[in-house]
Amino acid sequence: MTLLFNVMPVAIHGNGAAAEIELEYTSVEDGRVRGTGETMRLAAEQVYKAIGQSLVGQPEEVELEGGKIMVDATGRTSVAMVWAGGDCASGGEDLTVTAVAEGRDAAMDIHTSLMG
Repeated sequence: MTLLFNVMPVAIHGNGAAAEIELEYTSVEDGRVRGTGETMRLAAEQVYKAIGQSLVGQPEEVELEGGKIMVDATGRTSVAMVWAGGDCASGGEDLTVTAVAEGRDAAMDIHTSLMG
Protein backbone atom coordinates (compact mmCIF):
# COMPACT_ATOMS: atom_id res chain seq x y z
CA MET A 1 0.00 0.00 0.00
CA THR A 2 1.18 3.51 -0.78
CA LEU A 3 -0.06 6.60 1.02
CA LEU A 4 0.03 9.88 -0.89
CA PHE A 5 -0.01 13.22 0.88
CA ASN A 6 -0.65 16.75 -0.38
CA VAL A 7 -2.63 15.64 -3.44
CA MET A 8 -6.26 16.06 -4.44
CA PRO A 9 -8.27 14.23 -7.10
CA VAL A 10 -9.02 16.24 -10.24
CA ALA A 11 -10.23 13.67 -12.79
CA ILE A 12 -11.06 10.04 -13.42
CA HIS A 13 -9.98 8.67 -16.79
CA GLY A 14 -11.30 5.63 -18.64
CA ASN A 15 -13.69 4.54 -21.34
CA GLY A 16 -16.92 3.76 -19.46
CA ALA A 17 -15.01 2.53 -16.40
CA ALA A 18 -12.25 3.88 -14.22
CA ALA A 19 -8.75 3.16 -15.56
CA GLU A 20 -6.77 6.00 -13.95
CA ILE A 21 -7.23 8.72 -11.38
CA GLU A 22 -5.51 12.05 -11.92
CA LEU A 23 -4.22 13.79 -8.79
CA GLU A 24 -2.96 17.35 -8.41
CA TYR A 25 -0.25 18.24 -5.92
CA THR A 26 -1.30 20.83 -3.34
CA SER A 27 0.25 23.49 -1.15
CA VAL A 28 -1.15 25.62 1.65
CA GLU A 29 -1.37 29.36 1.00
CA ASP A 30 -2.99 31.76 3.46
CA GLY A 31 -4.37 28.79 5.37
CA ARG A 32 -6.12 27.33 2.30
CA VAL A 33 -5.21 24.24 0.31
CA ARG A 34 -4.58 25.09 -3.34
CA GLY A 35 -3.55 23.05 -6.36
CA THR A 36 -0.07 23.63 -7.77
CA GLY A 37 -1.00 22.73 -11.36
CA GLU A 38 1.36 19.73 -11.30
CA THR A 39 -0.51 16.43 -11.71
CA MET A 40 0.15 12.72 -11.69
CA ARG A 41 -1.91 9.71 -12.77
CA LEU A 42 -2.35 6.37 -11.04
CA ALA A 43 -3.90 3.22 -12.43
CA ALA A 44 -7.27 2.60 -10.76
CA GLU A 45 -9.92 -0.06 -11.29
CA GLN A 46 -12.29 1.50 -8.76
CA VAL A 47 -12.62 4.99 -7.28
CA TYR A 48 -14.59 5.75 -4.12
CA LYS A 49 -15.89 9.23 -3.46
CA ALA A 50 -15.94 10.47 0.13
CA ILE A 51 -18.61 13.16 0.43
CA GLY A 52 -18.42 13.93 4.14
CA GLN A 53 -21.21 14.95 6.45
CA SER A 54 -23.09 17.36 4.21
CA LEU A 55 -24.84 16.15 1.10
CA VAL A 56 -25.41 18.73 -1.60
CA GLY A 57 -26.41 18.14 -5.19
CA GLN A 58 -27.14 14.43 -4.99
CA PRO A 59 -29.00 12.87 -7.93
CA GLU A 60 -32.79 12.82 -7.56
CA GLU A 61 -32.78 8.99 -7.60
CA VAL A 62 -30.92 8.90 -4.28
CA GLU A 63 -33.45 8.69 -1.45
CA LEU A 64 -32.58 10.60 1.71
CA GLU A 65 -33.51 10.03 5.32
CA GLY A 66 -32.77 12.74 7.86
CA GLY A 67 -30.43 14.53 5.44
CA LYS A 68 -28.39 11.38 4.81
CA ILE A 69 -28.47 8.72 2.09
CA MET A 70 -31.01 6.02 2.95
CA VAL A 71 -29.36 2.57 2.96
CA ASP A 72 -30.31 -0.97 3.90
CA ALA A 73 -28.30 -3.24 6.24
CA THR A 74 -25.68 -3.89 3.54
CA GLY A 75 -25.33 -0.25 2.51
CA ARG A 76 -27.41 -0.48 -0.67
CA THR A 77 -29.01 2.79 -1.72
CA SER A 78 -32.18 3.36 -3.75
CA VAL A 79 -29.99 3.38 -6.89
CA ALA A 80 -29.07 -0.02 -8.36
CA MET A 81 -25.40 -0.97 -7.84
CA VAL A 82 -24.69 2.04 -5.58
CA TRP A 83 -23.77 1.59 -1.92
CA ALA A 84 -23.10 4.20 0.77
CA GLY A 85 -21.70 4.12 4.29
CA GLY A 86 -20.05 6.20 6.94
CA ASP A 87 -21.24 9.65 7.92
CA CYS A 88 -23.24 10.22 4.71
CA ALA A 89 -25.48 7.18 5.28
CA SER A 90 -28.57 6.91 7.46
CA GLY A 91 -28.47 4.91 10.68
CA GLY A 92 -25.50 4.03 12.80
CA GLU A 93 -23.06 6.33 14.49
CA ASP A 94 -20.71 8.83 12.87
CA LEU A 95 -17.58 6.96 13.93
CA THR A 96 -14.65 5.75 11.85
CA VAL A 97 -14.93 2.23 13.24
CA THR A 98 -18.61 2.15 12.21
CA ALA A 99 -17.76 3.42 8.72
CA VAL A 100 -15.09 0.71 8.37
CA ALA A 101 -17.59 -1.98 9.41
CA GLU A 102 -20.16 -0.59 6.96
CA GLY A 103 -17.52 -0.62 4.23
CA ARG A 104 -16.76 -4.27 4.99
CA ASP A 105 -20.46 -5.18 4.87
CA ALA A 106 -20.94 -3.27 1.61
CA ALA A 107 -17.84 -4.90 0.08
CA MET A 108 -19.22 -8.36 0.88
CA ASP A 109 -22.58 -7.44 -0.67
CA ILE A 110 -20.89 -5.87 -3.72
CA HIS A 111 -18.89 -9.08 -4.20
CA THR A 112 -22.05 -11.19 -3.94
CA SER A 113 -23.86 -8.90 -6.41
CA LEU A 114 -21.03 -9.02 -8.96
CA MET A 115 -20.40 -12.75 -8.67
CA GLY A 116 -24.09 -13.60 -8.96
